Amino acid sequence: MFLDALRYPFADRTRLNGTATCLAALLFGGALLRLAATLWPDWALLAPLLLAVVPLGAFLGLVGGVLAGAGFPPVATETTARLAGRLFGVAAVYLSPAVVTVVGVGYVVASGTVPGALSGVGLAALSTAALLVTVACAYLFPSAAAASVSEGLRAGLRRDALRGTASSSYFLAWVGATVLVVVAWTALAATATRSVAALLALAWSAYAHVAAAALLAEGVDRTKYW
Repeated sequence: MFLDALRYPFADRTRLNGTATCLAALLFGGALLRLAATLWPDWALLAPLLLAVVPLGAFLGLVGGVLAGAGFPPVATETTARLAGRLFGVAAVYLSPAVVTVVGVGYVVASGTVPGALSGVGLAALSTAALLVTVACAYLFPSAAAASVSEGLRAGLRRDALRGTASSSYFLAWVGATVLVVVAWTALAATATRSVAALLALAWSAYAHVAAAALLAEGVDRTKYW
């Protein structure tokens, strides 16, 4: 399962072209985001920000096709836009609790709301709670996302979408995909200000997300009779 997923982005000409398209979308979107950053705080930054939605949405749609087990869809089609919308919608539902928890804990820590006598225990408890919520949301999200891109957004929000998350196949696929994605994000964060290194990090990010989607698709497929 792992080796097949790692080979997926380059397995044949069609998949290689799809992975290259993902990289092109990331390059275009990243360039627009950098342009927006240079324009801050001018209101003109809204133009490149809005334009960046197009390539980043295309990237989500392409990865969504892989996650659905259908391969890369054509870029400029309604199918790609629909897959991107489903992924974004299910991410907003499943990842929002983690974002709210982390932001809330960060605000409490920064504002010093926790009394000094309880600072050690309180901060440890808050940090642990934020970590548990984040891991739980991140663990359930791929299963719901796979159901969403395959059967529609409503399917991803039903309880049945999470049925296979207790299986070992899903757990192993999730661990492997998480490692790939976290390493990719770490590389992007570490090379954000270096042009050549950032290009390499973007290339790795495109590969990692495609491989992770293929791995999760296989893991979810093995749980359909769970």
